[in-house]
Order: sequence, then C-alpha cells, then structure tokens
Amino acid sequence: MSDIAVQSRLQKFFPSPRPYEIVHRNIYTIHQRVATTFRQGRVLLAGDSAHINNSIGGMGLNGGLQDAANLSEKLLAVLNGEPNELLSLYSLQRRTVSIEFVQAQTIANKKRLEAKDPEERKRVFQSLQADASDPVAARGFLMKTSMLAMQQRAASITLDEVAA
Repeated sequence: MSDIAVQSRLQKFFPSPRPYEIVHRNIYTIHQRVATTFRQGRVLLAGDSAHINNSIGGMGLNGGLQDAANLSEKLLAVLNGEPNELLSLYSLQRRTVSIEFVQAQTIANKKRLEAKDPEERKRVFQSLQADASDPVAARGFLMKTSMLAMQQRAASITLDEVAA
C-alpha cells in the first residue's frame, strides 16, 4: 500500500519515464454471497443487493441487468392482473442461476487466475486449450461465460417449482 510499492506495480505493467500521481489506493475485499431469497413479501432484491461476487468476468453487473430484465417483465405482468406468485418465480429463477452460474463461474475464474503452481497453471491452460479445440466444449464454455446458458436455465424454472 506504500507509494513505493504502488508505483513499482504500476511501472511494472505500464512503464513511464515519470512517476505516476497516486491519488488513492485501497485493498479490495472479495465477497461471494447470495441472499436466501430475492423476495420477502413486497420487498424484492436485485443486483448487488441480491448477490455479490468477485468482479472477475463482469458477471455481477451482467447478472444484475438480467435480474432487472426478469423482474421488470414479471412486475408488468402482475400489474396487468397476473398472479403475485410471478414475483416468487422471479426469486427462484434468479437465485438459482446466481448460485449455479454466477457464483460457480466467478469462483472458477478466480481460482484459475490465482493458480501459482506452474503445474496447476499448465493444467488450467491445457484444459482451456482442449475446450477451444472441441467445438461442442467451446460452445458450452461460451454459453456459460456469456451467461446465455444462465438465461436458458432461468427460463426453464416454472411456477410449478415455486409451489413445490
């Protein structure tokens, strides 16, 4: 956190003949949490209030946008006379995919980047290469990381599952 240490890191990645002006620095603490429900009566959670994860991959922001799209669709339906249970469906759909996709993917991303052992890094790289060379595996990887598979999974969860 010292000026010297921060300057050294900056110069390592972005060499400059002059020192950088360091205005602020902070230690970022990574959290991985998902609320137990995204609906409690008339209170609805979305985005960071519902789920928070490390920022590697931008999945928290994108997940929050997907929350908003899903919730706005259901709120409009409820306002137009559809049953309030749609709001519980929102909670079940978005919480499920937050755990199955966002949390799982961001944890995997973080572990991949944190690997320090050369053999572990080699295994990770080989795994990514294998996925890239196999069209089916590559598509699966892209569906997960683009969060399209997450949208499909959310859409597969129905009102029948809310009652269960």
